[in-house]
Amino acid sequence: PNRKITNAHKMGDLDSSVAETQRVLQAIISKPKLTEALLKKPPFRFLHDIVSEVKKQTGFPPLDDADLDSNNCKDKESKIAYLNKVIGLVTGVTGPITVKPQKIVAGMEPENTNALLQGLAKAATGAGAAAPAPAPSSGASLSTNASGSEVLMCSTAASLSSS
Repeated sequence: PNRKITNAHKMGDLDSSVAETQRVLQAIISKPKLTEALLKKPPFRFLHDIVSEVKKQTGFPPLDDADLDSNNCKDKESKIAYLNKVIGLVTGVTGPITVKPQKIVAGMEPENTNALLQGLAKAATGAGAAAPAPAPSSGASLSTNASGSEVLMCSTAASLSSS
């Protein structure tokens, strides 16, 4: 009996996660259609289409044309490399998100994939924790993270002293 409750609990989490993904992404994009079925087991091409459309509407994430061409993401390795790049860009703005590209490609852990899509929406709309400012003010600097993305680093002292 416990196992069924756990699965129902997880399904409830996924339902609320899917609803939140729909809410935050539909504010930015009108296609692809964000159906519950697709968000509960998101195929790679669907995710690629979402990222490409968010980029088209907002300019985020800063991917090049080769990344935006889904024909360049056909095998498992290229899909994982693409997802690593997107995850790096999103988490560079929002902070850590627990998500594994290997699991996304395998269609597993859809609640984590939805968390990534929510992070994408936050990062693209500037609602992320460390959304880059147009120009660094005093106490802020641009640095490059492990994935080669530029990240705006703000010192806490500088941001606290201005209040």
